[in-house]
Amino acid sequence: MTGLAALCLGAALPAQDVAPTDWAAIMAEAAWDWHPGDLVFRNGWLPADDWLKEATGGTWASVGILRSSSGGPRVIYVSPERGVTEDMLDDFIAGLGPDEYEAYRLTGLDPNAPGRQVEQGPLPSYALFEVYGAPFDTDLTLGNGRFYGAELAFEAAQSAGSRLGEPVRLGDLAEVDAGLLASLPGLPYCAAGPPEACWQAMRERQVVTPDSLIASGMLTRMYPE
Repeated sequence: MTGLAALCLGAALPAQDVAPTDWAAIMAEAAWDWHPGDLVFRNGWLPADDWLKEATGGTWASVGILRSSSGGPRVIYVSPERGVTEDMLDDFIAGLGPDEYEAYRLTGLDPNAPGRQVEQGPLPSYALFEVYGAPFDTDLTLGNGRFYGAELAFEAAQSAGSRLGEPVRLGDLAEVDAGLLASLPGLPYCAAGPPEACWQAMRERQVVTPDSLIASGMLTRMYPE
C-alpha cells in the first residue's frame, strides 16, 4: 500500500477490530443500512455541480461514493479546489431533510457481507487507491485523468465492470444558455470569446450526470425506500 493510499484509508479497521456494540452508533449516522460503494446524491453541495445540474435540467447535482472508516461513513467526491477528496457523511448531508438526498447501490455488486461493512468495496477502493487527489476536470472530458462530479462514480463503476449508462452529448441534454456555460470558472473554451462560441464548442462534449447514472437501470435506491 502506498503512503497516499494509507493516508486516504485513514483509520479504517478490519471488521474484527470493531466491537459489535459499536455498530449501532456507526450505523445511526446513515438513515439506511449503508454499505461501502453506495452512491449518495444531493444538491447545493458544490457550485460546479449545481452549475451542470442547472445547465442540463437535472434533478441531482452532486454524487459521492460512500466508504467506511472506524469513525463512521465517509463520502468521496470531486471538489474544484481539492480534486478527488472526501468528507464525513454527516457533513455531506448536514441540514438536509429526508427528501433532499437519495442513496443508491450498484445492483449485483455488493461484496460486503452483513457485519463486514468496514471492508472497502471496488468503488471506494478505486477512488481511494487509484485516483485520490486527481484534479477537477474543468474540460468536462471523460478519461483524461481529471474528474468532475458524476464522472468519478461512472469511472469507479466501470473499473468494477459495470457501466452506468452511456455518456450523452451535452447539447442533447438541454438547450443550455450560452451565458451559463461562460460562467463556469476555468472552462477553457469559455474563458475568452463570446458566450455563443463557448456553447458551440461545448455542445458536442459527451458527459455523464447524476441523473444519467440513475437512469442507467444499474442502481437500486436504498434511501428513501
